[in-house]
Amino acid sequence: MALAPGAERGALPNLIVIGAQKCGTSGLHFYLGLHPEIQMSQPKEVNFFIRERNWDRGVEWYRGLFDPSKPIRGEASPNYTADPVFSGVPARMHSVVPDVRLIYIVRDPIERIGAHWVHNYAKQRTQTGLTETLRRDRTTYVARSLYHDQLSRFLEYYSLDQVLIIEQEDLRADREKTLRTVFDFAGVAPDFTHPRFRHERHRTDRKTRPTPLGNRLAKSRAKSARRVVPERAWALASGYWPLARRIERPARDDLVAAIPDDVLAELREDAARMRELSGRRFRRWSI
Repeated sequence: MALAPGAERGALPNLIVIGAQKCGTSGLHFYLGLHPEIQMSQPKEVNFFIRERNWDRGVEWYRGLFDPSKPIRGEASPNYTADPVFSGVPARMHSVVPDVRLIYIVRDPIERIGAHWVHNYAKQRTQTGLTETLRRDRTTYVARSLYHDQLSRFLEYYSLDQVLIIEQEDLRADREKTLRTVFDFAGVAPDFTHPRFRHERHRTDRKTRPTPLGNRLAKSRAKSARRVVPERAWALASGYWPLARRIERPARDDLVAAIPDDVLAELREDAARMRELSGRRFRRWSI
């Protein structure tokens, strides 16, 4: 049935996972989407409130991503907590969805930096080792681990009651209990469970980087109209030697050694403020 003139399509979200990057947002997005009362966006990272990404598409485009028949509609864009790389997000968000509930998932700030580097190295976005990368181009790596600094920008527009802070480690170690907390915060049946809650997604220690041979074959495959090797077979084979090398996740001591002293001090100060703000001890953190 056609919409009446002036009628709006879709519905605005009322739940947004704002980050942080490499803290389990993909897994959380997946688990949330299994709940029958929740619709999570496809794609996961809408990035609507980022001026350099999708802001210019307009609110009606954004509404069209969500199902009005679902009581809870959400998305997960970790770039929302990447100021100053992407600035002005909280103000834009509040202008569109002032009553939205926000979820901020975090992890040890040092380990997040390491996972971020592994991700970029695997995607060939950086060509240098961890130490050189952090000493040359540290802004995006460090800023995303300054959780209090990022969250405080949202608290200029949203009350702390509108924010749920959870730890990636809790989502891994005690998933069902953590998801009950998340579902209760979202306002849906908290006791919902699903067999796929047992599945862990996007582990950093499974990352690989293409070898020169892997890159050549991938480029040839992209140019070819024929697919001699089926997509699933290629996806499996391309993650193994001789097409790819596994990237070893940096040890915590190596991460600390790679980070300049002034940055470590900044991370420690921010972590202390995050503990005070949230009332959580974050016992597993190294700082």
